[in-house]
Formats: sequence, C-alpha cells, structure tokens
Amino acid sequence: MEQRRSYSGTFSEDFLLYLFLGAFVLLILFPYLWMVLTSFKPVSEIFTPEMRLFPREWHPENYLEVLRTGSFSRYVVNSIIVTGVGVLLEVTVSFLGAFAFARLDFYGKDIAFYMVLGTLMIPPQVLMLPSYLIVSDLGWIDSYAGLIIPRAGGAFGIFLLRQFMLTVPADLDDAAQIDGANLIQRMIRVYLPLCIPSVVTLSVFSMIGFWNDYYWPLVITTRDEMRTLALGISHFKSLEGMGNWQLLMAAATLATIPMILVFIAARKSLIENITSGAIKG
Repeated sequence: MEQRRSYSGTFSEDFLLYLFLGAFVLLILFPYLWMVLTSFKPVSEIFTPEMRLFPREWHPENYLEVLRTGSFSRYVVNSIIVTGVGVLLEVTVSFLGAFAFARLDFYGKDIAFYMVLGTLMIPPQVLMLPSYLIVSDLGWIDSYAGLIIPRAGGAFGIFLLRQFMLTVPADLDDAAQIDGANLIQRMIRVYLPLCIPSVVTLSVFSMIGFWNDYYWPLVITTRDEMRTLALGISHFKSLEGMGNWQLLMAAATLATIPMILVFIAARKSLIENITSGAIKG
C-alpha cells in the first residue's frame, strides 16, 4: 500500500512537471507559430475581430513575392558576408586572446584579463556613439568593414575559450615544446583540436549575434544596398505605403530558418561543451 502511494505521488509530480514544461514550451513557441501561419494569410485575414490562428485561405505565393523583391536577395548576401567574415574574425581574435591569457606569462596579465572581463559590464548602447564616431572618422560608413570590425572580438569569447584552455594539461604543451613545436604550432596542433567544442559554441553565439543584429546596421548604414537582412525586413512593412504584414512575416520566417539549421547542426557540440568539464581520453 505504501509503495502504491509512493508510485502515485511520483506519477503526479512527473505529470505536473511535464504539464508545466509543456505550457512553458508552448508559451515560447507560440509567437513563432503565429509568425509562420500569418505568413500564409491574405491581407484581409491578418487583422480580424476573431483573430484566427490558422488561415482560411493559404497563400504560399507570399514567399515568392518576398523572394522576387529586388532588395531581399541583396539583404541576404550582405548578412552572409557580414556573418561569415565576422564569425571568422571574432573566433580568431578570441582564440588568440584566450591563448595569451591562459598559457603565456607576461607582466600585468591578470590585471589585463580583469580589465577585458570588465567590459562585459558596459552596456553596448553606451559604446554605440563612440564606435560610430570612430567608424565615421575612418570612412567606414556604409561599408562591410564598419559592419564587421567594431563587433569582432569580445570579452565573452576570450573568457569562454580561456576557461577551456585552462583544463588542458600543461604536460601536453611541454611535450609539444620538447618535440620542437613553436608557439604557433602548439596553438594550432595542440590547443585548437582540443578546443573544438568551445570554438563551435562561440561560433554559434557569434553567428546568431551578427545575423540578428539590428541596431548597429541601423546606425552605420544609410544606403539600402548595404542593409542586412535583420534591418531590411522592416522594408516590407512599408511597401506601397501599407503594412503588408504577411510579407513581413514571410521574410521573418525565411530569416530564422538559417539559424535553426545552424543550431540543429551544432547541437551536439553545444551540449558537449556545456556538459564536459575535462578532456576526454
């Protein structure tokens, strides 16, 4: 009898837990579901008194209209260039900085690291004006350099990779040095393969940041041909002087697909980086 009560209590607790988690997941996914379904609606069904979730008439041609828009392909190309180059540059700068703070000895290393780490406490909005003035003086307004370089590298990436590098046994570094490997060879052949999970994690976070960034491209670009996808989506809201929300939702859906695919492809490395605390033998 006591065992039956214990089983009943466990079942009810699990049921409540899964019910809560299901409601939480539904709360998170509902805006995305609304976005996707709205992208298939005609204009007449978007703002109605009953606020229907599913469209009465499905219009997949909304996506074709978005793709036929002349500027959309340019927005995609700009986002791919900014994201690809930005991720490569940020990972490279973060890896070099993390290696210096983790394995090199120089005067004031700890103070320099804490100063770099302290930049995480500075709101990005505070740095936007001085960054804009610097970029303007360099003549990088409406350029890929202005979109990428000010945001390449950061304290988070250096901290993430440094913490992982500290778990690498110093014996591996010493053995490689005894075998005649120089500093660059030790970075590439010893630390880089071991840091792949952290590098992938940083790459995913950096990719999401560059791809979804809205405010910096809004500040730094004045020409339509230099807009990124996150900024260019707002163009569909004012087409023909009206709010074509079905096109806006279709463009937003297309913009989220690459990041979903990136997460699916990198989820194994993300989980491995989160759960691993040491090197696997």
